[in-house]
Amino acid sequence: MFKASTPPVNEFKPGMKLEACDPRNLTSVCIATVIGMQGPRLRLRLDGSDDKNDFWRLVDSGDLHPIGHCERNGGLLQPPLGRVLKHQIQSKDRGGG
Repeated sequence: MFKASTPPVNEFKPGMKLEACDPRNLTSVCIATVIGMQGPRLRLRLDGSDDKNDFWRLVDSGDLHPIGHCERNGGLLQPPLGRVLKHQIQSKDRGGG
């Protein structure tokens, strides 16, 4: 795959939220926070995860989308691998799935 000779412009800022593929499960899309930046690279942390699972992506990665992308395209946001959503716990407590 051919990459541009000049790096993409990084307009992100620390603390910004986005939707990102979980690097441990690429079929799962989660909310992530920009933790740091280095040129065109973003250090991301999946919300609900710790700093041991931070990962890097280029700002123009196809794994990154603005908040609302999943909803607009019929996708489903997931908790990071190993995490359970609060409503999933409550549903199980009531005998749900």
